[in-house]
Amino acid sequence: MNRVSFADAEIADHGDFENIGLYAQESTDQIWLDAIGYPAHWAAFTVSQKSAQEVTVSTGRYVAGEIVYEQADPVDLNLQLQIPAAASDQRWIAILLRGEEVVESENRPFETSEDPETSVIVQRTTPKTVRRRVSMIVQAGEANPVPSKPIVAPTDACIAYVLLASAGIDAIEPGNDSRVKTLYEVEGRVTALEVDLSGLFLRTETIETQIVNIWGKLGEIPRPVIIRQMQRDIGAARLKVDLPDEARAYAFDQGLVMDQWDSTHVDWLARIEEGVRFGFAATLQARLEVQAEDDPKVAFRGRRMVPAFDEVTRIANTSLDGTLNISQLVHTETTLVRKEVSRIRITYGPTQVACENAAGWAGLGGDARVRQMLDVGGETFEVVYVGTNYGPGHQQYGVRQIRYEIYAEPYWEYVTENIGVNGSIYAQTFLVAQPMQITSVDLAFARVGVDGDVHLFIVETTKSGAPKFDAVLAQGILPHASLAVGWNKCELPITLLESGKRYAIMTVTTGAHALYVSATNKYTGGTQFITTDGAFAQGSTETDFCFRVNAARYRSPRTVIPMQALNLADGMTQIDMLYAGWVPGGCELGWEIRPAGTDTWVELDDGDPAINPLVGLPASVELRMVMMGTADLQPMIQLDDKAVSRVSRNRPNMVGVSDSFEFGLSTTSIVTQYTVDAFEPDRHTFTPAIMVGGATVAPDTTEVSVDALKPSRRTYLSTYTLGAAATAARMRVAATTDNVVTVPFVQDVFISAL
Repeated sequence: MNRVSFADAEIADHGDFENIGLYAQESTDQIWLDAIGYPAHWAAFTVSQKSAQEVTVSTGRYVAGEIVYEQADPVDLNLQLQIPAAASDQRWIAILLRGEEVVESENRPFETSEDPETSVIVQRTTPKTVRRRVSMIVQAGEANPVPSKPIVAPTDACIAYVLLASAGIDAIEPGNDSRVKTLYEVEGRVTALEVDLSGLFLRTETIETQIVNIWGKLGEIPRPVIIRQMQRDIGAARLKVDLPDEARAYAFDQGLVMDQWDSTHVDWLARIEEGVRFGFAATLQARLEVQAEDDPKVAFRGRRMVPAFDEVTRIANTSLDGTLNISQLVHTETTLVRKEVSRIRITYGPTQVACENAAGWAGLGGDARVRQMLDVGGETFEVVYVGTNYGPGHQQYGVRQIRYEIYAEPYWEYVTENIGVNGSIYAQTFLVAQPMQITSVDLAFARVGVDGDVHLFIVETTKSGAPKFDAVLAQGILPHASLAVGWNKCELPITLLESGKRYAIMTVTTGAHALYVSATNKYTGGTQFITTDGAFAQGSTETDFCFRVNAARYRSPRTVIPMQALNLADGMTQIDMLYAGWVPGGCELGWEIRPAGTDTWVELDDGDPAINPLVGLPASVELRMVMMGTADLQPMIQLDDKAVSRVSRNRPNMVGVSDSFEFGLSTTSIVTQYTVDAFEPDRHTFTPAIMVGGATVAPDTTEVSVDALKPSRRTYLSTYTLGAAATAARMRVAATTDNVVTVPFVQDVFISAL
């Protein structure tokens, strides 16, 4: 450290006085650098809002290592240029400090001569004060509906962050990260740490003792690998084993089936369908029927309807080389199993929303889902689920307005009809190279017996090419009275035969009839089989039936069929149709509606919910079906008593009550988590609750989390404190809407005792 010294008679030089200030400043700078050492920090500044566009920065100091800069007077900053123009945008700006050293001049009297007798004093401007002062700059972030603060460099001191909206200044946050901490603050923190350290030492000694005790028990604890194996096994077993509810203190449900819901509860106003949904205020179910079954554009075979067609022969073997007695064997009683045509379900309306919990079906196994969704008129349609596959050929599409449940396999193995037959069984297999819709089979008879009808079946074949007696697709009969020597036609229900597959024509009769056959294996597309026990079939290497397979040749590639109108008093919000049928590849079966009072036909397809024709709650809707295909393939719909339509209108409120869950313990604290989808805050309300005994208990606290990826989905996490301990509780979810066209639904629920 330096100090200027003067003698008694010394004439002082101006440099001596200059050094007095320099030495003092250097000493102060070294103290800041060595002892305090704050780089790019600030002290004493405050930022306050002056107007919608201006802020006022108070006096303060900027510390830059060894140099301290000062702002002696408050300064106003105008942020007008940084305010975002868009009404939805916001922007964070950072106010940064800069230091500069300036020299200020003043007028001072000067001598004009060294001789005081002759010197004349004059006024002259001279540098007088060296001032270290503060300047400010603004660093702006990006304008965005969800703005982020600008990144401040470590070499900059930020005194405040200001949030700007289109209307002006919205918020001010101090930049505490770069504020100089006083010795008083540091002392307070050190004192608090000293107290914590004292307790920490005591705790450490206790922990060391406990660790020694734990070390002695480590050999008794199962390895983590074993625990993880047990967790996986238990998780898998819960999906397969009916664990009792009292075996665990929690319950989770995705709202897929009614197993964990109480629809008989007095508060119940809901329905379970891939979530807890609003119940219907009104619903009407009716058969799907065409306006005129004698319409020349369509053809019925039984109750199966297709566009009008002509018959053509697609596969034939007409080499009449010999005869075969098809009733020469001992008669066998056989039970054949006929498959049913698979079902198609279409649900349409602005209330339909994709359900993420639909993936939960993959873990259930079994057939619970289809048993719930496709139960019509006492008939249960079962499809077995395997892993994540929704059954053979099953595909599901869930979108906002329309949901398809399509089972693409033409015939179900799980909806069957037993057919008992008695007689000799012969069969002829054939290969289908191109898909077709068979309508009849011609057989060439060489001899007709005195009695006995001929039953004819189209059956699938095994992988080895033998007939499958439990996979009958079509059944026809040739009455004895109509049999004649020569070609005889047996009409069949319209039956879809897929390309690349082998099928078999099977005859069962008790009459002494004979068919023409071809010899020397002239027909190479199949094999003739006989069976004597109703199970095993033996193939022939020499002869084959003489037969002709006839199929449909359609007259038009596109057919529009008017259907009976759909009606519901006071209007509808949803249309639900279920019917048997198939839609081969390259074909389409579409539906169009025209609500009463409009003149435009609208496809039942996904689109903007705001322009959905059911938004206006029409009381009557005209319906028509559009079949599109090729000359050889067309969609088919089976208009029997299982083909139904259901039109419905939602309630304005929903209450779902679960079964009572036994916790297996006594508790006064419960937590629930409800996930709600399709939620619009301006239109909907949701109220989480539980029921203990007969009383409804509101939550003490509820935390609502909005899904960042899907803002219409939110989670309600609620905690409940009971006045008295309970061993069981119900979940209770309630919601309302101000427009029955748009409704939310509960995606999944969870309850746990604490």
